[in-house]
Amino acid sequence: MKKTRSDNRITRRILAFLLVALMAAAFSGCGSKTDDTGAAQTELEENVVFRCMGKNITLGEVYLYAEPVIEDYEKTYGTDIWTMSVQVDEKAQEDMQTLTRKDVIENIVKVKILLAKAPEYGVSLSEEDKTLVETQTEAFWKNLTDEQIERMELNREMVRTCIEENLLATRVYEAIMEDAGIEISDEEARETTFFDLYFPCYTENSDGVLTPMGGAEKQEQYDKAVGAYNTLVSPAEENVKRDPSLLASYYNLKDATYYTMTPEEIKTTYGKDIYELIYKLEDGSCSLVTETEYGYHIFCMKELTDREATDKRKARLEREKRNEYFNKLYENWLKTEDPNYHYEDSVNFDVYNKIPF
Repeated sequence: MKKTRSDNRITRRILAFLLVALMAAAFSGCGSKTDDTGAAQTELEENVVFRCMGKNITLGEVYLYAEPVIEDYEKTYGTDIWTMSVQVDEKAQEDMQTLTRKDVIENIVKVKILLAKAPEYGVSLSEEDKTLVETQTEAFWKNLTDEQIERMELNREMVRTCIEENLLATRVYEAIMEDAGIEISDEEARETTFFDLYFPCYTENSDGVLTPMGGAEKQEQYDKAVGAYNTLVSPAEENVKRDPSLLASYYNLKDATYYTMTPEEIKTTYGKDIYELIYKLEDGSCSLVTETEYGYHIFCMKELTDREATDKRKARLEREKRNEYFNKLYENWLKTEDPNYHYEDSVNFDVYNKIPF
C-alpha cells in the first residue's frame, strides 16, 4: 500500500520530543551508515554529504535533519522564507537558506560530538529510553511517504538509528548541563508589572513635535492626578485600585497603560529616582503623584515579581547561558575529535543541494 503523509504534525512532534533539551530546532534526527565492502562503499560515496569523525554522513541522514526544519519554517513564515536576508553581523547579510543549510549540518556535527562524549559522562540509554526509540521509530516511519523514502534512500533502520542517536545525545547534553549547574535566580530574571497612570504635560502635533503646556494647563493636569490618587486610596474604590485602567479611561489618558519591565529597563526608561520609587512599592500599592520631565505619574504596582513573565525570562536566560557554555565546550571538542572539519570545505554541496529548500 502506498504511504501518504497523514499528519505532518506527528512527524514534527516525534522529532521535537527529542529536541527539548537541545539547543536548536534542527537537532532532529541522524544516523550514520557505512559498509565494509569496497563496492558498497563506492556506491555510498556518491550519496555522501560530508564526513564527520571518520564516518560518512549520507543524504538520507541529512534529510532527516533538514525536512522537519523546512516544514516548520515554511508553515510559520511561508515559502518565501528562504530568500529573506538576515543580518549576521554589523557588515554582512545572508539569506535564510544559506544560514539554515549551515545550521542543519553543524547540528549533525554537534550530535556526533555529544555521542563521542557519552562514555566520558557515563551516559547510556535506559530500557525506558530504548522502548521510546522503538515506539517513535514506528510512528516516524509511518509518516514518511514512498517518494521521500525512495528519493532520499531511507530505510527503517536508518530512522531508528537516527532517533536513538539523538536521544542519547540529549541525555549527554542533560548530563553536561547538570554538571555545569547553570541556574538563574528570580532576582536576575525579575520582570515587574505595574500601571503607569500618566498625565502628560506637553502636547504633540502631527509631526511629533512636543510643546510644553503652560502654567494653567499644567496645574490642571496636576489637579487631575491628585484627584486620581485620592480615588485610588479611597476605601470605597477598591475596584479602581484593582484596575487603574478605569481611571485612565475616565481621564482619557491615552498613554497610561500596564508595563512589564526588567529593573534595567525601568531605570533606562524612567531614570534612577523613579526606579528606586517603583521598587519601594508593594504589590497592590500606589505611589504618590510623582513629577518627571514629561508630566505627572502615579505608579500602581501589580506584581513586583511577575511570576509568569519572570519564569519565561528565567528560562530564556538559562537557555542562553547553557548554549554559551555548551558552544565553548563544543568548539574545543571539535578541534580534538575532528580538527579537519570545516563547513565550507567539508560539505559536498552538489549532493547536499539535492535537498530542496
